[in-house]
Amino acid sequence: MNHSIIRDIYKGVKMKLFSLSYFVITRKIDLNMQIIEEEKNLILWNDKVTSEEQTFLLKAIHDISFKPSRNQYKMLYLHTNRGVFSFVVKDNPEEMIRLIKSRIKDYQ
Repeated sequence: MNHSIIRDIYKGVKMKLFSLSYFVITRKIDLNMQIIEEEKNLILWNDKVTSEEQTFLLKAIHDISFKPSRNQYKMLYLHTNRGVFSFVVKDNPEEMIRLIKSRIKDYQ
C-alpha cells in the first residue's frame, strides 16, 4: 500500500496522542473551609485539544505556555483565537507543550 493512501486513511481517524490531568478547585465554606479538587483530562488528539468543557482545533491554537509555582499547582495557558484558557495542573506539562507546539506549527 502506498504512503499517500495510508495517510488518507488515517486522516479521518481521531487519534489520542497525549493526556494531562488538570484540576478544578472549589473552596466551600460552611462551618469550616473545605477545598474540593476535581480531576479532569486535557487531551491532545491528532487534530485538536479537548478539555471536559471545551474543544480547541489545532488550527485555532496560537501558543501554549505554563507558569511554575512553589506550591503543587502550575498554571497551563492555551492561547487561542478565542482568548487564553487556563488550566491548573500538578504534573510537569512540558511534554504536552512540546507535542502541541510541534503540531500547531503546521497551521501557522
